[in-house]
Amino acid sequence: MRILYLCADFGIPVRGFKGASVHVREVASALTQLGHEVAILTPKVGEGNEVRARLIPVPAPPLAPALERGLRLIGKPFGSGKRLAREARELVYNRTMSRAATAFAADWPADCVYERYALFGLAGAEVAKRLGVPHILEVNAPLRLERQRAAGLALEWPARWLERSIFGGADRVLCVSDAMADYVRARGAPSERVEVQPNAVDVDRFWPDDRAPDLRARLGYAPGDVVIGFTGSLKPWHGVESLVEAVAHLRDDLPQARLLIVGDGPARATIERAMAEWRVEDITTLAGKVAHADIPAYLAAMDITVAPYGETPNFYFSPLKIFEYMAAGRPVVASRLGQIAEILDDKETGLLYPPGDVAALAARLRALTSHPSLRSELGMRGANKARAQYTWTSVGERITAMIHAETAKRSAPRGRSGRRDHLPDTHQPPQTPDLR
Repeated sequence: MRILYLCADFGIPVRGFKGASVHVREVASALTQLGHEVAILTPKVGEGNEVRARLIPVPAPPLAPALERGLRLIGKPFGSGKRLAREARELVYNRTMSRAATAFAADWPADCVYERYALFGLAGAEVAKRLGVPHILEVNAPLRLERQRAAGLALEWPARWLERSIFGGADRVLCVSDAMADYVRARGAPSERVEVQPNAVDVDRFWPDDRAPDLRARLGYAPGDVVIGFTGSLKPWHGVESLVEAVAHLRDDLPQARLLIVGDGPARATIERAMAEWRVEDITTLAGKVAHADIPAYLAAMDITVAPYGETPNFYFSPLKIFEYMAAGRPVVASRLGQIAEILDDKETGLLYPPGDVAALAARLRALTSHPSLRSELGMRGANKARAQYTWTSVGERITAMIHAETAKRSAPRGRSGRRDHLPDTHQPPQTPDLR
């Protein structure tokens, strides 16, 4: 099949280092490896990683200067001038993406539109309607709520209406967690169209490997050091500063403990301050951004891996790092939150602790640092579970099955009434505007 993959989120550079960027690439790669042709249309190509799919840049044109000035003036009294201009640009981009995707599909007939949900993103539904093909929507986060909390929304009511329209109009909605599925059902998506698909891992690249002596040496580790590691974007909700504090609690009785942090982001300064406060700069390495293809080597250099999320109400994440930690055969210590407690079996494939409890985190790190055999047992059981249940190949197969099912519905014979026989459809999705 030919799959037109729309990723219209301005904040996701497809070749970039974010977890969202990795997710786009891995889904596209899985579909490609199954024999499908995949074309990704995006406003932000980015750089730093390879993509196993055709990548089509669709740049976002700037707003007309007069319009942008007007929007800023309108919103200024309410403190929302910049937000209003930004949101207007996102709305206008629907027309740009819709036209570009339709034009591309004229020479590259697609069998499906697969879309990563973007705030204000109407283009996928419109393009699928024009092409007469299924529209599969992937929802990874409650973007309206995230934007509202982080920066505020000038167009809050339109965003709420469009969210309901987008969720309700898709043929299938694929959500990364049960919490996310509950969210989309509560906001217009028919239950029978919503499915949960956790994130996954490429088990051909991530597999148990203890052969990283060169990297460990370059990072300055001695043979007897026990390396406690974290990988991912340094965002406040990842709780890395709590990991810094927990490692500080180990240094008196476990001087071999070391901390390796792989990634970069807005919380880096906070983490550096925590390192200074807890006096662990000498045993902590901040590796910075690392290409995703090199992450397996960094995991092989670690002895223990951590996902130290703090208290997070309505935790909807499906953390990529946990699947990669497991597949690499590394014991995982993680907060007992949301889907994490479903992925990791406490004391079987990892160790869980109450989110935000630094003493409990330190206790679990102490147990693993002191007992190599426990590290090995947890790591191998986690690797076996990842390979059995959480592969990108299985995700690609599930998406393929969805597309085939929706395509079959469209080709089913119609009865005298003009409706497809034996395919009841009582749901009438909200109407979306024509973007031509």
